[in-house]
Amino acid sequence: MLSTRRSAAALGAAALLALSLSACTPADSDADNASASAANPELAATVEKLTQPLEAYPLPTDAVDGNGLKGKTIYYVPITLQSPQFAVTQKALTAAAEAVGASVQVCDGKGTPTDVASCVDQGTKAGAAAIIGDAVPYGLAKNAFDAALDAKIPVIITNQIASDDVPADATLGYIAAGGSGMQEALASWVSLNSGGKANVLINQSTDGPSPAQFVADGKKVYAADCADCTITVNEVSSANFSMIPSSTSSALLKDPNVNYVISQFEQYLQATTSGVQQASKTDSVKVLTGSAQLSGLKQLTDSGSLEAAAAQASAYQGWVDVDAALRLIAGQELPDYTIPVRLFDRDSIKDVTLTDEAEASGEWFGPTTFTDDFQKLWGLK
Repeated sequence: MLSTRRSAAALGAAALLALSLSACTPADSDADNASASAANPELAATVEKLTQPLEAYPLPTDAVDGNGLKGKTIYYVPITLQSPQFAVTQKALTAAAEAVGASVQVCDGKGTPTDVASCVDQGTKAGAAAIIGDAVPYGLAKNAFDAALDAKIPVIITNQIASDDVPADATLGYIAAGGSGMQEALASWVSLNSGGKANVLINQSTDGPSPAQFVADGKKVYAADCADCTITVNEVSSANFSMIPSSTSSALLKDPNVNYVISQFEQYLQATTSGVQQASKTDSVKVLTGSAQLSGLKQLTDSGSLEAAAAQASAYQGWVDVDAALRLIAGQELPDYTIPVRLFDRDSIKDVTLTDEAEASGEWFGPTTFTDDFQKLWGLK
């Protein structure tokens, strides 16, 4: 995902670097942009590549019997329905399930171990064909997941790093998250936009162990491309959502030099922006977010503080989830799925169709033919 497209580097750098501090005059901005582009053309090309959709989605190559879920029910358990990302995945998951003659039962994990375990237990007692935990660490509801596996119900953990304590096997599968890719993309954008000199505050989720690893992977990009950047982490969570504005404001007041604030996931974006406003930093801070969906991307077209956003292909994720369920039921080993990530900013968003239909189609990330392609793999077309 971080490969370069040198032929577009000059144009991409000019477009991306047009985002400058509000205090700069147009002449100053042009000079700064040209200087930053000349100083790091490889990074400029990397960022340009990240803002482009794929020429093709990375589908599996081996066929699988699409009849394995016919007449059955998949239980879908997102960590919290506060996140708009899961609503998109749920819609696509339902469409993919209908394509194979299955149905989907959704249960909100509400960000707590008790609710997640209750949802998983419901699926087990109902004899689900598969249980999908989206952004749910296995350890958050270990006993419930163990019980599901004991009942020979396939379990799929998505948007999380695989657990070392509970490795994948014939009935347990992990689908790699786009969390690291999104943090890496945002780090590349900040490194380029700031000319290698940024003071960054990251509102990092504590909902499980994976978000910290995603941020750690993003920090590696800063270390490589933004040696003079300062990175500060402010821990936030779904359970303490109401405290996010005040903790963000406190962090900004503690370090008045912060000029970039990243909300790790869009579910925290509004609360993060409120914190920036409380600290009276709206004019001096650029806000970014990960896991952006339609509501977040629309903000890039406004005159507010949101400057860039990273997103993963949530609609594609739903079809991948059904593919994984089919393969576990058929006794097949899961392929190494890749969930595409794309970077958006105020320039690249101009070429993006911001509608519910476009979001659901997956067109932001690549060709919309992936739904037919999956059905061909499943022997349905």
